[in-house]
Amino acid sequence: MAEDKKDGFEEYEPQIVDLDGEPFEVIDAICYDDQNYVALVPYNESDEMDDEDVEFIILKEIEEEGEYMLSTVDDEDLYDEVGQAFIEHLDSLYGDDEHEDNCDCGHCQ
Repeated sequence: MAEDKKDGFEEYEPQIVDLDGEPFEVIDAICYDDQNYVALVPYNESDEMDDEDVEFIILKEIEEEGEYMLSTVDDEDLYDEVGQAFIEHLDSLYGDDEHEDNCDCGHCQ
């Protein structure tokens, strides 16, 4: 069995979602108020990120007729709340070590 590892690390395989013919990469997923949400950014095949702040979009996971799909978040206040939850979650994962963990999702410790 071939190993997908470079220098002791597993090869990263991005999760790509097609939205209206454009590829987006899932960068995080959280459960907020008993609803699953994903954060996506436009997919960039290169390993380099622009120095600019990359904005992400938020979609919620819904189930219709036994199929899971992604849907827009129509409530602007809810979108902002979930966006802030993603920012805090991503900061707790990738932020500096001085970050004080204020996450109350029940999964972070």
